[in-house]
Amino acid sequence: MNQTETTRPWTFDARSAAVYGLVTAAWYTVPDLVERRSTRALLKTVCGVSGIALLLRTEEGRQALEGVRRLRDTVREPGRDDDARVGGPASVAGAAAPGEGDSGEVPDNALHGLTPVEITPAGRTAVATGAVVVLGVTTALAVVGEKVAYRWGERLRARGVRAPHARVGLVLGAAAGILGGLAPASDADEQDSGID
Repeated sequence: MNQTETTRPWTFDARSAAVYGLVTAAWYTVPDLVERRSTRALLKTVCGVSGIALLLRTEEGRQALEGVRRLRDTVREPGRDDDARVGGPASVAGAAAPGEGDSGEVPDNALHGLTPVEITPAGRTAVATGAVVVLGVTTALAVVGEKVAYRWGERLRARGVRAPHARVGLVLGAAAGILGGLAPASDADEQDSGID
């Protein structure tokens, strides 16, 4: 029986969605629970730290940590044994010439034979500067979004709506859950959806 292969460019991770949704809802509900700004800041810090800790236990969090580790290792130690791992000069030096014991098999490493690129000090500075700029822009957008959400809740409160910030939190939590749960399909996901 022939089956047609379907492509799924996106998958949905329910665990990540739940974390994003619940943490966002809790974050924006805090002003309904506490009036003092210092206490609100403390509760929001607890929400944020808890959310990060929970996200690090999801597949997305593990992938993010692995990406950060790779970037850190590349920036710190560009000259380590990359030649042997990536198939650079050190690993190619002892390889047989074409025709000498060549089995005709394609190597597992698609980068075999490419020379690794060493990041210069200027390149490291550019990467660090880019990271700072991205972090700064992200923080600025988060602050603006926070102010808009808070004002939205306060407008609802002025109209006499009960638990106005909780309502804002539920709406934003639902949006965060949907967006946070979406992830590009991995190769394994695409193979699972194909023909056996």
